[in-house]
Amino acid sequence: MSKNQKLTMQEPLIKIGLVLPEDSMKVLTIKIFKPNSFLITGSEKDYDPKSSNKLIFKIKNEMISCKELNILSKEIKIKNKYKESDAKIKIYGLTAGRGFHWQKEISASYWGSLIIKIYDSNLLVYNEIFLEQYLMCVSTSEMSEKCPTEFLKAQTIIARSWFLANKEKKHSSLGFDICNDDCCQRYHGCNHISSHSIKSAKSTRGKVLAHKGMICDARYSKSCGGISEDYENVWQGEPVPYLRSINDYINDKTPFCSSKKIDESFLKNYIGNVDENGKYYRWQIELSKKGIIKNVYKTLKIKIFDITSLVPMKKGKSARIAKLEIRYLNELNKNKSIILNSEYEIRKVLSKDFLFSSAFEIEEVKDGYLLNGRGWGHGVGLCQIGALSMALEKYDHNQILSHYYSNTNIISLYK
Repeated sequence: MSKNQKLTMQEPLIKIGLVLPEDSMKVLTIKIFKPNSFLITGSEKDYDPKSSNKLIFKIKNEMISCKELNILSKEIKIKNKYKESDAKIKIYGLTAGRGFHWQKEISASYWGSLIIKIYDSNLLVYNEIFLEQYLMCVSTSEMSEKCPTEFLKAQTIIARSWFLANKEKKHSSLGFDICNDDCCQRYHGCNHISSHSIKSAKSTRGKVLAHKGMICDARYSKSCGGISEDYENVWQGEPVPYLRSINDYINDKTPFCSSKKIDESFLKNYIGNVDENGKYYRWQIELSKKGIIKNVYKTLKIKIFDITSLVPMKKGKSARIAKLEIRYLNELNKNKSIILNSEYEIRKVLSKDFLFSSAFEIEEVKDGYLLNGRGWGHGVGLCQIGALSMALEKYDHNQILSHYYSNTNIISLYK
């Protein structure tokens, strides 16, 4: 959104990638609920889905085929004919958590329409849906429908804000706005919504977080670990006034996301359905030198004979390492080094399971390193577990948002 653009608009129809080229999907299986609400369109003609509500799409001679409906087409659209329809399409075998330690396959149901294409000999699938229906699903994909109302309101407002600001446009070359996974924001369909979560989302309809009249690029992560991080220590660019490091407490100096405030044994009731039940405020993991060497070769294609040390070169205010040097010996026994220049790269290169965060202290142990870590995610902006704790303590969504995003206000774009 440009600086000269007015902060008024109509609810947009958006496109969300569900199956990406890296998923290498060749066969797509779906089930259509309330087939009368849909129209299937191919390259040459329209098809009636009423005859078969379970459909299998395959790539055949660089075309998409569907035996059940006798379709052979370059592109297929399964169009929901009604904007407010609760008719849905279930997709089997979707990837969730691409590249992260919690990656797994899920099945999920979606409102709106479905578009199926071919890209680099793989299936490419995206969901065309109105923004507010999409947002109802984001809050209960990122976290749980069991979360308090005020948390769900805050989560919905920042999800709407982040989407409309959409500065990175990571997937624009593929023809959709964002994807359905953690690299953008989680969108696992309407599997886990409830009347409670729908009501919470609807109560914030059209509302966004703004700073000096501009929609905020409202970043967020699962747990800041007690102190959030400055934007510029995680991503390239100038400092962002409302994405500054803060202490995650208000009165008693005990962080909202700490295990003293919220018992981590009960977090599974509130975190996302694909998340693992673990300790995120403080964690510990031991990495073997052999494991690091193997993963460095897998991710960077650099051969290491032996690691001599891991040296943090730059840390942010949250103790997240923003630059790390791996000192090593090569096959000729010469001293070499690799510089990892972002918290994301550090988390990815050091461990095949992708580290919870780069906020860790390094202790050398036999044959490896012990990492004593804190938090889950990049730590910028809202801390979801901290915001959950605030809501459980009866802070409202305005107080939650003003705590994590300074010098902002909530405005309405449309009704």
